[in-house]
Amino acid sequence: MASHNSYIPNFSFEVRINGTSFGFSKVNNISGSVEYDTIVNGGHNDAPVLLLKPKRTPDMIIFEKGLKADMGDLVFSQLHEGKKVSNIMIFVKLNGKIKRIFTISSGVIIRREFAPLDAAGNQVFLQALQIAHTGLSEVALPF
Repeated sequence: MASHNSYIPNFSFEVRINGTSFGFSKVNNISGSVEYDTIVNGGHNDAPVLLLKPKRTPDMIIFEKGLKADMGDLVFSQLHEGKKVSNIMIFVKLNGKIKRIFTISSGVIIRREFAPLDAAGNQVFLQALQIAHTGLSEVALPF
């Protein structure tokens, strides 16, 4: 049985897009999927047959980041709707060492969303980027 110290936390990660590192505070939809058809044979109805088919809809991933009022966000502001991005890498870390790497070869930023402005609130102003991508891969790392 694994000790609680061997679990990888979900709060220590780094994201690079086109080779540039960004300080995202949250990443949603780290997932991949396939599309398939279900077929039931006439004489063999005990179980359906699943057939993979070419993918028609892209996978989505969402990156969130608190906006800063300094020069560091100039590069981030260049990530706009319709921009093609490549070489997206997500490094998940434990005690500063990389334990998992997720990669996306290419994608397109399809949506940029800002948090609501609230004069009575005290939360950080967030920006979210939604990227449609070609698929997620996990790089195997020895432990």
